Amino acid sequence: MAKYKYHFLLIIIGLSVLTLVNGLVQLDVQRVIYPDSESYFEAAKNVYIYHIGHNYRPMVMAAINGIPYLFGCSDAYIYQFSFYVNVFCWLVTALVLFEILKTFVSEKAAFFFSLCSFLFVGTIVLIYHLLTENIYTLFIALAFYFLLKYYKSKSFWPLSIALSIFVVSMLVRPGSKWLAILLMLYFTRELLRNYKTKAALLIYGSWLLVLIQCAGIKYQFGNFTISYIDSVTYYNYIGSKALAHKKGKEYFMANDPRTYYIFSLTPPEIQKEAKRDLLEQLQNNKIHLLYAYCSDVYDNTISGSYPLSECKNYKKTGYFNFWKEFLLALSQWQNRIFTVIGIVLAAFYLLRSYKKETYFSLIAVFIGYIIATSGISCSQGDRFHLVVFPFVLVLLAKGYSDLKKN
Repeated sequence: MAKYKYHFLLIIIGLSVLTLVNGLVQLDVQRVIYPDSESYFEAAKNVYIYHIGHNYRPMVMAAINGIPYLFGCSDAYIYQFSFYVNVFCWLVTALVLFEILKTFVSEKAAFFFSLCSFLFVGTIVLIYHLLTENIYTLFIALAFYFLLKYYKSKSFWPLSIALSIFVVSMLVRPGSKWLAILLMLYFTRELLRNYKTKAALLIYGSWLLVLIQCAGIKYQFGNFTISYIDSVTYYNYIGSKALAHKKGKEYFMANDPRTYYIFSLTPPEIQKEAKRDLLEQLQNNKIHLLYAYCSDVYDNTISGSYPLSECKNYKKTGYFNFWKEFLLALSQWQNRIFTVIGIVLAAFYLLRSYKKETYFSLIAVFIGYIIATSGISCSQGDRFHLVVFPFVLVLLAKGYSDLKKN
């Protein structure tokens, strides 16, 4: 038992923090269900009840959220189940983080750095919503855990598991696609060396899942793609903002005629229109498109927890407003500080360690990738950058370790 004392402590403290924050701002009684959550619910129902795909949400995320349907549960329970899934992923992410950290800092230091992952307000708030952030963060944490095992052992098995998780993560969050492809290319030599081994079957299986997803979307909607969400996101956010800026207008997606137009099209028409619009803007509206991109990254950096800002005091407690404003401000500053630190540390470890300490360079690539790709969208609070915060902690711990050695 003594061997796992830090693991038990992390779970107990994590649950205590969750209970405390919930008690302060009543997260468990809020009645808001966001459109994104509704689409994840629809995807889960499609998979288990109608046995079809969803044009925006891939099947692995849908399969996870829809498990209660296997036991005859009602639609309403899907949202309740997502809370338990998110709690599990949130706690296990901290445990995986601890296992990663203790390989290069002391167990006590690893414990305290892992503990910090429970303090991110935005992540706690999202536990109460049917969204991808906590699930995706666990996927990536597990992938980096096995990647570290590979660098320690030089065995192909952990590398195969890591790459398979990165590939499957596309079917949780489609925006992860280029990261997975980049990592596959980076490890091409190892993959070619081991393509006949049993371990390679994991990678083939993960790509088979992606192939099934793309083939299903092709059969159901008309295009061989993981999802149409990238087309809609580009068109409604960065594309619309660029045109609004060109016209000297404020951008509001809810009032933008382009929003109504894109949703009036069929999925293949959406993809075609988004591609046409992007090419046209790259040719004729570059400056405003660049402005929109930078504006989106800035917005995603300075914002706090959007769901928290909409919490209401249903229990009429006297302390609610104070803690709501305090935690909202804290979420904003956590986003700003950890995004900036993440960018600085990512640049530092990429430039310093890309040959000597490749593992930390790959974490840096992940952090940079997430922050860079967040520029395609905006007005989502801190959602886009939250997933990098645990990995910023890894780089902070690495810096702490390096300073101690010197």
